[in-house]
Amino acid sequence: MKVNERSLIEGLSYALDVAEKSYFSHAKHVAYTSFMIAKELNLPKEQQTDIYYAALLHDIGASNSCSIEDHCIVGRDIINNLPVKNSISEYVFYHHEHVNGTGPFHLKGEEIPFPAQIICFADFFDTGFSGPKNINYASFKEITGWLNEIKALFDPEIFTAFRKLIEKEYFLLDYFNYEFNNILSRRIEVQENELNWEGIKGFAQAFSKIIDMRSPFTHRHSIGIAELVNKITKELGYDYEIQNKMYVAALLHDVGKLAVSNDILDKEGKLTEKERYEINKHAYYTRWILEQIEGFEEITEFASNHHEKLNGNGYPLHLYEDQVGELDRIMTICDIYQALTEERPYRKQMPIAKVWALIDEMVEQNQLDGVLVGRIKTILP
Repeated sequence: MKVNERSLIEGLSYALDVAEKSYFSHAKHVAYTSFMIAKELNLPKEQQTDIYYAALLHDIGASNSCSIEDHCIVGRDIINNLPVKNSISEYVFYHHEHVNGTGPFHLKGEEIPFPAQIICFADFFDTGFSGPKNINYASFKEITGWLNEIKALFDPEIFTAFRKLIEKEYFLLDYFNYEFNNILSRRIEVQENELNWEGIKGFAQAFSKIIDMRSPFTHRHSIGIAELVNKITKELGYDYEIQNKMYVAALLHDVGKLAVSNDILDKEGKLTEKERYEINKHAYYTRWILEQIEGFEEITEFASNHHEKLNGNGYPLHLYEDQVGELDRIMTICDIYQALTEERPYRKQMPIAKVWALIDEMVEQNQLDGVLVGRIKTILP
């Protein structure tokens, strides 16, 4: 199996917007503006592609960081472990620098990589003018006035290119269009590569760390489930392709939790009905994010159905009996097993005997597949 690199990065960029509590297109809007400025400046095609991908990933260090400086450092370090060019991590590292030295690392002028300056400008623009709206002459004048206010922060070439763009009516009409995501696929032409399993796993592992490091109680949750499903699918005789799909699905199964407040994730007591409603949303958001990635159709099902139960009382689709596939059932069992064997804010790590006793109770309640539980018991401790 191979997956288009662009589709994967664009899809996972939604997770970064969810984590930042941004509207669900901040990264893509920043990437669009960055790319169009690079194109207006006639930068090399390869560099236009690098700028586009760096802009999509510019907030990758934000969800676990408390300062802009940390956000840049963490972003660089995460991207250094992705199967992308080193230049992309450099652009992300410096994407908050201003030419007058007022950025977090106080670089000035040509000390800052020019593509990083472009992304910084695009991020600045979207922060000030985000969200769909009806663009009119008043909006246009507001934007031109804003440009005059921030002149000291950016290279004049970037201003000139952006002014030329906004004078072309299509740019702002595209930018503020409610159908922006569909427009993006037509406007942006980048050099696209296919990722093999090694590359796909590299992205999945990086994002699983972003997910799990939000709480000290889940720092190994996703990789733990990935290791479990890898062992189980191998022992049950599934082929290499399914083993890999389940592994990636396990790494990304909780990507929707980036939309959930840490106050809920780390709560020590029992959740209220309101809090339970909020945390149940995460399976929906996992599906919504992964559905954006071409070629991830089965991975999306395995990942987002991990809270479905055979009796129809799971969520978010409330699937029933045969609607829950065998691989979905395996993922659910592994998620429960992993969660019960971890320490959580509201309880200590459970002994294995008690874990299996609770799982057996869920079998009796027709939540889990008893035959599969029996087979998995012979594989896990």
